[in-house]
Amino acid sequence: MSDRSYESASRAFESQLKEWNWTGQRAGRQNILEAFLELAIANGFNSVSMRTIANAVNIKPPSLYSHFPDGRDEIVAESLRWHFHRFGVALLEAVAPAGNAEEFWDAMVKLHFTRQVRLPESNLWDLLVATDRMAGVLPKDLRAQVDDWVTLHEEMYIAAARDMGCPDAEEHVRVVMTLLEGATRWAPADCDDAELEVLADRAVTLSRAILAVDFQRASM
Repeated sequence: MSDRSYESASRAFESQLKEWNWTGQRAGRQNILEAFLELAIANGFNSVSMRTIANAVNIKPPSLYSHFPDGRDEIVAESLRWHFHRFGVALLEAVAPAGNAEEFWDAMVKLHFTRQVRLPESNLWDLLVATDRMAGVLPKDLRAQVDDWVTLHEEMYIAAARDMGCPDAEEHVRVVMTLLEGATRWAPADCDDAELEVLADRAVTLSRAILAVDFQRASM
């Protein structure tokens, strides 16, 4: 990779995100996806049926199929795609001002941490992806797309870590992402904005400390 490989990784992420363009998504479909996510967060993923979604958006269940002909499976798939699209847009906006790898890294960590704490659907998305890895609950084509999303996101972290001089960047990034995806276990969801900012700075400090650890020496 180049001396500024984080920029290349960001461009690759942006290029792929444009292929999953959601700017033309109809409002009716967005309302249904929002209802699905809210119901899944409140009651659990498996409890959400076409009927409960229809009740939430105040339409008759058969009308859902005019928006999503393939039913609940299509709603699940599109909710994942929509979630990632919104995350991707926010991520690119967060890293855009970065002038070096360190600023790029910090911006990614802060955004990742903040969305994990503030947006319950982030944890739902992580849980669904983890469940699929264990039990194969997603359609094959969607699983391949999810793998692409995760890889592109990780590559942004890995590229920045390498530019910052971190050896074995892949291993370090996996540990950092595990820390961030478990943010709600060490950061209260009801914290106010000032507390959230302090905790986000703490997440950056912890992530930088992980990058500094020599895993090979630590395991000896």
